[in-house]
Amino acid sequence: MVPLVAVVGVGGLGCPVALALAEAGVALRLIDEDTVERSNLHRQVLFDEADVGRSKVEAARDALRRIAPGARVETRAEHLVPERAGELFDGVSLVVEGSDNLPTKFLAADAARGAGVPVVHGACVAWHGTVLPVWWGDGACYRCVFEEVPDEEATSCAIAGVYGPVTSVIGGLMAADALRLLRGDRSTAGHLARFDGWNQTFRANRFARRAGCPLCARG
Repeated sequence: MVPLVAVVGVGGLGCPVALALAEAGVALRLIDEDTVERSNLHRQVLFDEADVGRSKVEAARDALRRIAPGARVETRAEHLVPERAGELFDGVSLVVEGSDNLPTKFLAADAARGAGVPVVHGACVAWHGTVLPVWWGDGACYRCVFEEVPDEEATSCAIAGVYGPVTSVIGGLMAADALRLLRGDRSTAGHLARFDGWNQTFRANRFARRAGCPLCARG
């Protein structure tokens, strides 16, 4: 049976993730409410000038079917919200989250836990990127590491910018972790990988489950 993966955010991270997974034969459910903007093109590798103004999920679906004929791609042109998360994650084997805001990241973690499926989180700001694959009960989850949505405004790609080569590297790492988890390989679960594109350095540290974590404390 072909696994179905939900991709939350079809941007700088979601595009290379979707491309790698589609070419690996994985079915996709693309979730994003945005349209393609010209400023996206330097890092969102599935889009070109002709896609400006189109729905991201529809433009990505068409690109994936051109590149990987026969690719199974579902589209959901909407934002991930608590009221819809259960339905959007229904029937999926794994969630890949590459959104550009912290509330969506925490919601994706919570909803994946509710669905009982692993999740791969990714983020990029400027020259830096991180990846955290989560297998429930084996290593840390997103809330173990970051605990709660911060009250203050966090630095984001909208403020600091983001460089296309970094999103491609992080997207590739996310896809690799997704494929490992789909095979039942937990070897990188709970490892927070950090990539510094400016200094060309990479490091990863494994985090243990945090005592009292509202997600992991369920067992």
